[in-house]
Amino acid sequence: MQAQNAFVAEHVRKRTWWGLYVALVAAGLGYIVLGYATGWAWTGLSKQVKLWDWLEGLALPITVGLVPLLLKRRQHLQPVHKTTGVMILAAFVVLVLAGYLVPWDWTGFTGNTLWDWLSLALLPVVIATASLWQPPPRWPARHVALLSIATALAIGLVLAGYLVPWKWTGFTDNTAWDWIKLLLLPVLVPTVLLPRLLDVVEAGLGPVGRVDQAERP
Repeated sequence: MQAQNAFVAEHVRKRTWWGLYVALVAAGLGYIVLGYATGWAWTGLSKQVKLWDWLEGLALPITVGLVPLLLKRRQHLQPVHKTTGVMILAAFVVLVLAGYLVPWDWTGFTGNTLWDWLSLALLPVVIATASLWQPPPRWPARHVALLSIATALAIGLVLAGYLVPWKWTGFTDNTAWDWIKLLLLPVLVPTVLLPRLLDVVEAGLGPVGRVDQAERP
């Protein structure tokens, strides 16, 4: 009886959340249409607001909002999920390249340097993927080798950005303090913050996870 009541309560909870999601999506679409199509000033939207501006405003909040889901499902990722993620990433890379090379003015990408992209995407990417990382003692040798190569390439890129200099990197005007501000949170999240919060978050999601398991045949 208790299991049945828990199932019903969970079903109602899910329907409520789905209704809220649909309402939020509808409100968001309405806001975008009103802003761009009608030009109402109170929306703050116009042709001057590019895709880059949307990424700056939404990338981090959306990523943080997805953390509980990522923590809950990280052990159940199937090949189709990984394939979908790779396809989305590839499509975004194509979009970025087109934004610079065509160029597509609506993307707002032109004029942004590698430093701007790091400032925009580094923390969201780390947060989105940190739940999938394993502690360093569990890393296979090939992962250590890949990390070492990537680190060496990154250091070489940074040095070239300053010494050549490569203007497209946007590094030359940034000091050590700027690098500390850029890297501090992306380093602390997977190494200090996430391991401490992982057990707490999973404990909070535990009952939901058990109900989900009960729903499966």
